[in-house]
Amino acid sequence: MSNGLIEVLNALGSLLRFGILPFYSDRFIQLLGAAFAGSGSAGVLVIHFREKIREIPLLFCRYHVVICGVHTTTEVLAQQFRNKKTKTVVIGAGEDTFEAENIRRSSTVLLSGDPKNPAVLSLARLKNASTLLALTGSDGLNAEIALAAMKILEKRKGEPLTCILQISNPGLWKIIREQVLLPGKSPVVRIDFYNGPALGARDLLSSYFTPYIQTLSAHPSLLIVVGAGSLGENIITGASRAWYETGSRSSSLQVLLVDVHGREIRDRLYMTYPCLRDAAEIRAVPVDVRSAEFQSGGYLKDLGSRSSVLAFICLNDDTAGLTAALALSHHLVGLDARIFVRMDHNPGLATLVKEMSPETVPITPFNSLSFAARPDLVLGGIREILARAIHDQYLAKQSLHDAEQNDVAMAPWDDLPERLRESNRLQAEGILEKLRAVGCDILPLTDWNAPAFSFTPAEIEYLAEMEHERWMDAMKTQGFSLGPVKDEQKKTHPSMVPYIELSEPEKEKDRDAIRMIPRYLSLIDFQVYRPPGNPAKEAIPALRNERE
Repeated sequence: MSNGLIEVLNALGSLLRFGILPFYSDRFIQLLGAAFAGSGSAGVLVIHFREKIREIPLLFCRYHVVICGVHTTTEVLAQQFRNKKTKTVVIGAGEDTFEAENIRRSSTVLLSGDPKNPAVLSLARLKNASTLLALTGSDGLNAEIALAAMKILEKRKGEPLTCILQISNPGLWKIIREQVLLPGKSPVVRIDFYNGPALGARDLLSSYFTPYIQTLSAHPSLLIVVGAGSLGENIITGASRAWYETGSRSSSLQVLLVDVHGREIRDRLYMTYPCLRDAAEIRAVPVDVRSAEFQSGGYLKDLGSRSSVLAFICLNDDTAGLTAALALSHHLVGLDARIFVRMDHNPGLATLVKEMSPETVPITPFNSLSFAARPDLVLGGIREILARAIHDQYLAKQSLHDAEQNDVAMAPWDDLPERLRESNRLQAEGILEKLRAVGCDILPLTDWNAPAFSFTPAEIEYLAEMEHERWMDAMKTQGFSLGPVKDEQKKTHPSMVPYIELSEPEKEKDRDAIRMIPRYLSLIDFQVYRPPGNPAKEAIPALRNERE
């Protein structure tokens, strides 16, 4: 290729870089390739030029979302952000995968490179972004991405960048938060956390397992998990905890784990969750689901008589999952059995499964991402999940009493007015702030029999006052003022006074809200944690003096 042509291309690239030429399409790239078809270096040039052209939209990105990691979850998120017209940049380590190709086809910018490399994050215009989602498959890498972001943004002014990390290992959580990412440590980055597989498992179990524990525990029952992965592991631990806490301790939950690495997974889960051995008897079968051994069902012969069987196929391959489900169904004929098969990639195949006549055992497809990969859950972090748990607890409590007719607050979360959802979010955010105010933090709940956390009387009184002030600020924002009675129409409320002026019954409501904090957190598999260096009696006086 002549030097003159190279100079022309360089000039064209410069014009494109500054947005002077109004084209950005694969069709243009194809025409460019055809023009240089006679040159031996045309292919390399076009590929390079194509990537540079695809980076042009980055020049105009502001208040966008940067996603690190290329897999099914990030593909779904990128598509949903696009549907909501939220600008998105995805960073992957050069993956040539089905998910990467789908992201490119959606016209979402996909950068190839190390997501923890400051140069790559800078190319993604991190300084102009509103949110960074570190969702790679490695907890350690996600933490490194956050550290790199802090370095890049150390001189950032204005609102901090929201950084959501996917952390699934309970052991790493404590280390990462204490040593590096404790909320409030960096004024330029607000750290929050997300665990997609845990959310997906909790949603699945709440529909198909937890409501039927009493029935399952009354008969010889079996839980089968095929192809563990993070989702399967969370199904096992979630089901075992529910079994343990509902008092079904006279007999252990019988679990059959079918996975090539089944024994290693079982032993690691027993090490991580101290009560798991008491809650569940896990039989690990290290069998490949594509093998003749799995198809023959020989691993089921030593299980004795089981009248009820619940099976979850968690393979990250729709076809392989359906094949495994069909093979398993033939061995469960005559039992009260249901099979749930993960189908995240092929909605057409999932529809076909739904329409199948249950000639053997009913097979129900589920999308593990339909709940876990919702943008509001991912971007909301722990606050959003906790807000939902608070509302669910409210519904459960009110259902025991005669609720007021036409009470809009009794609706499921997705049907709640946005005003009430935001009220729950503010309450959840207030919980996290209160814990920090007394030197506490949260950790994943791994010991289901650990002593319940209790605040000291001084902490309860102090935090109750904080809660009342938070509530008053929220009510004022909604236009409420002091009045003799609660009136939604006139927006008056008799409790719009300083905490010290409240009656004892009203103060007790705020105290109860503080006492409920450990319970709320346990609903989302977290617990209150007080670091050894932050004893309660040292924290309260200092904070009170500071406020006064």
